[in-house]
Formats: sequence, structure tokens, C-alpha cells
Amino acid sequence: MSVSAQFLKEIKNWNPHLGMLLEQFVDQVNVSLNHLGMNTEGKSSPPPPIAGINVVAGSDHVHVTLSDNSQVKKNVQYMLEWSDNDPSFANPHVEHLGASRGKVLALAAKNGSGAQHQYYFRAYSQYLGSDPQKKIAYFGTKGAPTAVTLTGSSSINYLPSQGSGTARADGSQGGAGLGFVIERPPANAPKRPPPPKLL
Repeated sequence: MSVSAQFLKEIKNWNPHLGMLLEQFVDQVNVSLNHLGMNTEGKSSPPPPIAGINVVAGSDHVHVTLSDNSQVKKNVQYMLEWSDNDPSFANPHVEHLGASRGKVLALAAKNGSGAQHQYYFRAYSQYLGSDPQKKIAYFGTKGAPTAVTLTGSSSINYLPSQGSGTARADGSQGGAGLGFVIERPPANAPKRPPPPKLL
């Protein structure tokens, strides 16, 4: 029996009506947290890894779908990351798919100089109350992602990624999804002064 259950039992013995009210309240909080993918004792376990990622390219669009037949809760969140000309995903752009396992992305075929973009894709899942799944699914393999090119004439020079969630704001922390920490301090936050020295 947990400590909270023991306390609740003692309260019900002392005041049955108060005990029933508190028990109902605890049950309702637990149900709400379960629907959100959170628990009161810390982080939830992340969802199982995604089985695979599929990409079909067109002229100026790609259609990406995720294969995930594992047991998941209804609050599962899927993250898709794409990288332009960088198979190492050092500064990936993040697409939050929510509960969806597919999306059509409008992407440019070329950069501003007319050179062909080469796109790389990967994906992972996360619960609201968990860290992202560390085992990331790649289109291709982790060591050799498959490059995707488009046949259209559209062009753009992409801005640098700004990342997602509570990950670093410079886009250099890929695979973070909603984030690893509950709150990220601002980048320009003043440093704490050193503690006073004892005499």
C-alpha cells in the first residue's frame, strides 16, 4: 500500500465523507493525467520507437507517412524532422504532426542559386509528459539517410532552424520534440551572482 493510500485510509476512518471526497478527487486527477500522458511521480516513459518512415517526392511537395503499429496511448505526439543538404541533421527543421502519422510538405526544389536541394527525413514520437523517444526512425538508415530531391522549379534559401519546444533556440538540438525540460530559461538571462564568501 502506498503512503498516499495509507493516509487516505486513515482519513476515511476518521471522517468517511471527507475521505470519500478526497478519494474521488484523487481518482479524477489520476484519470486526467492518464489522458494527458503524465503522472504525479515524474516523467512518463516515452512511446515505443516508430517502425519506419516513408517518403514520396513530387515536383514541389513530399508526402511523408510514419509506420507505427506499436501499442501507444491516445496522447502520442509525432515529430518529423527534415534537413536540407545535411544528412547529419545538425540543424533540422521540426514539423509537429500531433496525433497524425502523415503530412504533405511544400518544399522548394532548388535554392536561390538554382542548385538542387537534397532533403533528409527522420521521425520519432513523444508523450506530453515524457522525453522524446531516443530511437529515431530514418528514411534510409541512421548512418546513411536517403536523399530526396524534387523535380519542380520552385526555389528558396531556407532560414536556419529555430528548433522546437524547450530545446535550444538555435536549432542545434535535434530530436528534442517538445523538449527534455519543463521550462527553458531565456537565452539572455542574467547569470546568478556567486554566493557571498564566508569570512
